[in-house]
Amino acid sequence: MLIKGTVWRYPRPGGWYFVTAGDTITSFIRKSGIVTKVGRGFVAVSARIGSTEWQTTLFPDKDKGYLIAIKADVRKKERIKEGDVVSIEITFH
Repeated sequence: MLIKGTVWRYPRPGGWYFVTAGDTITSFIRKSGIVTKVGRGFVAVSARIGSTEWQTTLFPDKDKGYLIAIKADVRKKERIKEGDVVSIEITFH
């Protein structure tokens, strides 16, 4: 599945960067019985932007559905900054 969205920074100390997964992915996760959930609704996925792949989770946000964090090393390798629009290919575990 593909997540396409704008990279935004969480406005608190720690500075995590995220992309909101969107309604299609959120709906799929909520309706699917095959998705493995990892504690408190987190969903294990493999993610890829460009040539960079990593293991991560989608996690629920009460206002935005599901979010995916973009790790610092991924942002550096793929030259991603806040405000960029990215496409993230995800595979559910």
